[in-house]
Amino acid sequence: MRSLRTWFFYVYIACTLGVNAVILISYDPSGGVADNSIFSASWILLHLLSVLVLLTSRVLSPVPVTIALGIGGLVVLSAAWSVSPMDSLIYGAMAAGNILVACMMAAEYSLNQIARMFLKVLTVLVLAGMAFALIGLEQVMDFDPHARSNLLGGEKIRGFFQHNIMAGFYAATGAVLAMTLLRGIRRVLVLTAFIVFVVWAGSATGLLLAGAAVIIVPLAQLLVPRIPLGGLLAVLVPLGATAGAVLNQVWVPLLEAVGRDPTLTGRTVLWEWGLRAIAERPVVGWGFTGYFNSPQGAIPSLYVPEFDDYVIAHFHNSYIQTAVDLGLLGLLVLILVLGFTTGAAYLYARSTDTRTGVGLLMVMVIFLIASPTEFLFINYNHFGSFALFTLFFGLFQHRRMRARPQESESPGAAPSKPVPLSGRESAVSQR
Repeated sequence: MRSLRTWFFYVYIACTLGVNAVILISYDPSGGVADNSIFSASWILLHLLSVLVLLTSRVLSPVPVTIALGIGGLVVLSAAWSVSPMDSLIYGAMAAGNILVACMMAAEYSLNQIARMFLKVLTVLVLAGMAFALIGLEQVMDFDPHARSNLLGGEKIRGFFQHNIMAGFYAATGAVLAMTLLRGIRRVLVLTAFIVFVVWAGSATGLLLAGAAVIIVPLAQLLVPRIPLGGLLAVLVPLGATAGAVLNQVWVPLLEAVGRDPTLTGRTVLWEWGLRAIAERPVVGWGFTGYFNSPQGAIPSLYVPEFDDYVIAHFHNSYIQTAVDLGLLGLLVLILVLGFTTGAAYLYARSTDTRTGVGLLMVMVIFLIASPTEFLFINYNHFGSFALFTLFFGLFQHRRMRARPQESESPGAAPSKPVPLSGRESAVSQR
């Protein structure tokens, strides 16, 4: 039974990365979806299986489950005021299911096991994607309406991910985990595979993130054990604010100087539309996935020429999209989850397991770098959202377990039996 549950989570992770979309969705010659009925059925099956996994779980505790139901409930409840109620209800239920599965996975596996499961699935999909591209499988190649080539001058690859931009993002995430969790020749080989895949995918986002990983990970491994979180924030917050102010002033001339589109292929124009949409419904939003499934969602396509041959499905910004979907209330929930997860990963690296902790922290850094230009969270059936909530619940439960002995040792506390360390808490710090 344990091995079956593990395989369920492996398959679930792979599907959040897009493997079932690549295999099961058929496309017409123009790149549009011809049929996605089998793909939809696969997710229905996964969600039904997740109910069985939930009902047979023996390790779930009420507090994390309550939080998962609360966040998922907000997403589903948005159908009540959505401009597209049925879409909000269906996609909201799928997002809520993802959050609950993340909670279950965090309860059943240690943080080190979770990180390694992510790395294994990413490695398999990257290697398989490149292998099938070499033999000419059309499904693993990326469809680009602008017919742009990668850095090697050839056709872009997406592998078994949704598209080449997400492929680059996922490969950069895998590179971070490989650099922190693996050693010796295995690290060299796996990291090389991820870098080659990023170059082949040809995504500027992936190249930026992979480059940042190579620079930031060794720096984090050096500094995290030595610098307290409070001291780091005291330096980074004003430094980040200053850098943001400077970047805001030089953004356009800098991109024009290097020959890049200052609108980021229409993204900045699209963000302006998103801010207007938030201003119209600031508190609870338009309903989860409601905006672009309503008549209002068709309007931006008329005024953003970079998207005239592309059906806009989101605002290409995690924070704007979440605020449009769920209002400032949903955005506040997202910021709290992101803040806790990033801070807790930093503390985990300092106090429990440096290698795993730095890996988790760097995953969050990759997510935070990509999130202003990509819709990672709160999204349904998407690895960005699923991984975020898995790490959130894993770190949340870790901190709760660490706090229990301290509570029992406080003055006046009733004597209690020692809490045995499980696999989740028995990792030896590797500095």
